[in-house]
Amino acid sequence: MSEAGGASGTCGANGSDGTTEAGVEAGGAAEAFAARPPGSVACIGAGTMGAGIALAFAIGGSAATMVARRQSTLDAAWRRIEASVGLLTTAGRLPGAEPEAVLGRIAGTTDLDGADLGADLVVESVAEDVAAKRRLYRAIEPRLGPSTILGTCTSSLSLAELAAGLTHPERFLGYHWFNPAELIALVEIVPAEATAAAVTDRVEAFSRAIGKQPVRVAADLPGFVANRLQYALIREAYHLVAAGVCTPADVDRVVTAGLGPRWAAIGPFLSMDLAGLDVHRAVVEQLFPRLSAGTAVPPLLAALTDEGALGVKSGRGLLGRYDEGQVREVIELRARALLMLDRLLR
Repeated sequence: MSEAGGASGTCGANGSDGTTEAGVEAGGAAEAFAARPPGSVACIGAGTMGAGIALAFAIGGSAATMVARRQSTLDAAWRRIEASVGLLTTAGRLPGAEPEAVLGRIAGTTDLDGADLGADLVVESVAEDVAAKRRLYRAIEPRLGPSTILGTCTSSLSLAELAAGLTHPERFLGYHWFNPAELIALVEIVPAEATAAAVTDRVEAFSRAIGKQPVRVAADLPGFVANRLQYALIREAYHLVAAGVCTPADVDRVVTAGLGPRWAAIGPFLSMDLAGLDVHRAVVEQLFPRLSAGTAVPPLLAALTDEGALGVKSGRGLLGRYDEGQVREVIELRARALLMLDRLLR
């Protein structure tokens, strides 16, 4: 789940035959770039995801630039990055002088107009709004390099809608990361209708080079794979809480003490194979008709958000109130647990 281990390298130059790397025939790019992370990455949006993505690539050996609209956002990104580097160093994942080297590979700016967007890869993680993202694309696409790939970190918006109006839709794709991006190994790579096969290969190779485990999603559907699975479980969790079967804290305990470790080790389908598909079918026949199929916002979630209770960012959420110390403790606990799990599963 960490990104250490990718050798430093550069990509994006023209190939020896005069073609750009984005134009390599399908199937060739993955091999051509298998051992090399992108030489440079621009992360547009320096919130939680943008900062984590920049750090992940910097750990892998890439030069990463964060672009934010406000200096306060950049300052918060730097604090998050420095805290994460500290945890990784304490855990032994960044030995010797590597922490300083990683931090030295990251830069930040609030000047989108002056930012160098000729990187091998540009990843945007701005607000989940089609109009806002398309405005951004219109502003930046003329300044991208001739083989720069543009990836969006969305998981809920239509890639077809986002790609509409692009001059080079063949170099655009969905590139969905998970928080904390520097610790979670999974990335979802989702080609849009016009995405060149070699571009998808190239992003997969970049991802593997920095220690990620990419999954190619074969269809542009809202939520891709991971969020659809996650929200199916969350929908049932809200249903159980509303029915008085359990509390939100009970749900978290069921996942952290049971489902989470088991699925982290072998995944749900392999778990079913081990249990026996005859047993699995019998349970499906009993449970599937009884699971929630609700489509409305759960009353608990609606009530909290209407009251301004937005989770740790507001100091109150599904599990009650939080102070700054508790938030730090939870973030550090999550990081330590993810690092330990990564070590066990390597």
